[in-house]
Amino acid sequence: MKYFLLLLFIFLHSIKTYSQNDFVLLKKKGYTIDRFYNGKAITVYTKDHNTYSGFVFFCRDDSIIIHLGYMGLKPTIFGSTIDSIFMGFVTIAVKDIAIIPAKRMTGADIGNLIFKAGFIIGGIAIVNQFNIPVPAIYLAQFGSALAINFATQYIKPFKNKHPPGYKIGKKFTLEYIHLPPAK
Repeated sequence: MKYFLLLLFIFLHSIKTYSQNDFVLLKKKGYTIDRFYNGKAITVYTKDHNTYSGFVFFCRDDSIIIHLGYMGLKPTIFGSTIDSIFMGFVTIAVKDIAIIPAKRMTGADIGNLIFKAGFIIGGIAIVNQFNIPVPAIYLAQFGSALAINFATQYIKPFKNKHPPGYKIGKKFTLEYIHLPPAK
């Protein structure tokens, strides 16, 4: 029994706990908006106009190591399954991050939506000018709206100058938080 307790004591003291890890805070005028820590999904645009998307693997030395990958079809011997596909790692310094994307509606998005709605309404109005009997007019209106919707999906007269998101600078900042290892 003495030897078992001695082995248990040695084993428990030899395990180093990693409960604290470094992380990065996204702040707006001093208030925290988001935290980026191990395992969290992240997309960043760098100052040299590159886009990286994946999961935070580790934060160390004022840098974020991103585990690049995506969810997609992975071939197996029995067909295909949806799985995460690993593409590698990339290390990005916190000071090199220019924009962190956000799901926001911009002025260009609103302009494109109004353009698309006007185009669809115009198509339905043109179809209504034809002398078509009542049950078939509904099918023609629906068909024209569907066709114009697919046609205008790729026509976007308004473009965003920058990707929509948090532009790192005066208003938004990234703060690297270093935590000493647990003892």
